Amino acid sequence: MTPVVLAFLIMGDGNFDKSRNRIRIYTNSFTHSENILLAAAIIEKLNIKTSVMRDKNNQYILTIGAKQLKILQILISPYLHPSKLYRIGKNNYSV
Repeated sequence: MTPVVLAFLIMGDGNFDKSRNRIRIYTNSFTHSENILLAAAIIEKLNIKTSVMRDKNNQYILTIGAKQLKILQILISPYLHPSKLYRIGKNNYSV
C-alpha cells in the first residue's frame, strides 16, 4: 500500500460522506477477510486508521473517519486528478 495506490482506490471507488466528514471506499465485491487485510495494509503502511463497515447484503466497505481526513488529504492529494478532489472533501481549487 502506497499513497498512489490509495489515491487510485479512492478515485475509482471512493466517496466523501459530507454528513459524517468521512471517506467511504466501496469495496463491496471484496470478502470480509479481504477488507480486513486491505484496512490493515492502509493502517500499517500509511498510518491512517481505517475501519471495515458492513454495508448491505453481507457486503463490506472501508471507512476513514473525520479524525484521519486531513492526514489523508495531505498524503494523497498530489496523486489525485483535480476532477476527483471532491472524493476526499476538497474542491478543485485547493490541495
